[in-house]
Amino acid sequence: MQRTRRGCLIAGFLISITLGSPSSQAQYSGSFQTNIITGVTSNWSFTYTVGSVLFADALLIEHGGVLSNGAATVGQASSSSNNFVLVTDSGSVWSNGNRIFVGEAGAGNSLVISNGGSVISLVDGVIAGVNATGNGNNILVTDPGSVLRDVQNLTIGESGVSNSMTIINGGKVYDSQGILGSECSQSGCISTSYSSVVVSGAGSTWSNGNSLVVGLSGWCNSLVISNGGNVFSTDGNFKGSAIGYYTGSNSVLVSGTGSLWSTPGSIKVGNVSTANSLVISNGGVVVDGNGAISFNPGSSGNTATVTGSGSVWSNGILNVGNDGGASTLAIMNSGAVVSSNSFIGNLPTSSSNSVYVANIGALQSDTLYVGYQGSSNSLVVSGGSVFATNLVVGAASTTCDNLLQVDVTHQLSGQSTVIVTNTLGNAVLEVRHGTLVLAAGVVQADTLVITNSCAQFIHTGGILIAGNVVLDPNTFRIVSITPQGNDLLITWMMGPGATNTLQVTTGGPGQSYNTNGFTDIFIVTNNTTVGTVTNYLDIGAATNAPARYYRARLVP
Repeated sequence: MQRTRRGCLIAGFLISITLGSPSSQAQYSGSFQTNIITGVTSNWSFTYTVGSVLFADALLIEHGGVLSNGAATVGQASSSSNNFVLVTDSGSVWSNGNRIFVGEAGAGNSLVISNGGSVISLVDGVIAGVNATGNGNNILVTDPGSVLRDVQNLTIGESGVSNSMTIINGGKVYDSQGILGSECSQSGCISTSYSSVVVSGAGSTWSNGNSLVVGLSGWCNSLVISNGGNVFSTDGNFKGSAIGYYTGSNSVLVSGTGSLWSTPGSIKVGNVSTANSLVISNGGVVVDGNGAISFNPGSSGNTATVTGSGSVWSNGILNVGNDGGASTLAIMNSGAVVSSNSFIGNLPTSSSNSVYVANIGALQSDTLYVGYQGSSNSLVVSGGSVFATNLVVGAASTTCDNLLQVDVTHQLSGQSTVIVTNTLGNAVLEVRHGTLVLAAGVVQADTLVITNSCAQFIHTGGILIAGNVVLDPNTFRIVSITPQGNDLLITWMMGPGATNTLQVTTGGPGQSYNTNGFTDIFIVTNNTTVGTVTNYLDIGAATNAPARYYRARLVP
């Protein structure tokens, strides 16, 4: 039975589409028309188009209705806007033998899958926003049992602006590979900007059989995983998932308990691009085989933030600045980062990368390198904790400017802690090409090694606990100045076969001092062994004013 009412084709128990010409593009002869397929199966072997040059046309598949066709387009021409497809109710299926375009050239077109409905694309994938004029198109998958299944790639924003996909309330999307912001067809890649995906709510899932790329060739694309939503990906064609593959200012937010992005492959925050970001907050979790911030040359200024109780970034290997620079990882407010091995500044060109652990944040790694081959890389601990089985500052760097700094401890932040230990008690904290600054908190190591002429240890506060200390036996120097109540403990490595004298002078204006104003306060005359360390407790020196300056002197 078929009848037409106010421009709508309404099917009761049977609908049979018999238009025979592919050029007819099926069913719609004007704007504001609605086709309804309810409780029956319909077949169309050609491209099914909802809005060719028209606008505000609609297709409703409901109550177990099934539509099978070749390809499909919702909003074909630039004049075709605000067209709408709804697939709703259990057993309702829109099966496409080829690709689906939601906004081929038109704007504001929508595909909604709800209440257990299902949409399938078998070849060439699903694309929202195909051409430069395909802007503001969207896909919504909502409710348990609702599924969008794409055998090929799913692209949100191939060449258009502000296209989106929303997966909520238990809806599910499956595809081979997910891409936000695909092509770069205009100057500055503006045409592929501001595409977004939201996966929100328990049971809501976006599963990519291969990689997921947020910002392949476009700017300001975003993925939000929240309130228990889950996203899955693997390595795929791009050798891993990425936030900002060729272009920058793309972002991923994983927020809320149960929210998860998981991949056995890699996640790159900035492949060859800048200013991309990953934020894990309020109990969100990201799990990967390899995590990297600024992966390749040309990538810089990319950031990752892990904040809030229960927020975790778990990596097999973590690179903060693999071959890029000026990138940052911030771990704070009880957030945690865990990895088997961590590199801050991995390759020689990787410089000025930093990790900041604060406000009860925690970084846990087996071997941790602060500047593996790179320069000017840093790890700053301010009220957070670092746990490692081995830690090296400037492992193979050609410069002396890598930094491990342990400082501010206060009530809100907690105590700054760096612990380097293992079950055998032979873990090593080595300062090789750079500086260890201990200003507050605790640094504890099974063995502390400072033997390189390119290494420094500056101890102005806090507590150093070392089971063994290995220093350069040929270096005559003050090793540390440590407050002990109102006193200062000055420790220095003595030169053999000479009188070793500790001297002090009083500071002047602007932290100046007179090099001729030093006086002897402690003399050792009986040292005969290379590498011997001695110390002197300067009573009341920690509370004296103005400042006091110390030097060790050899007298033949």
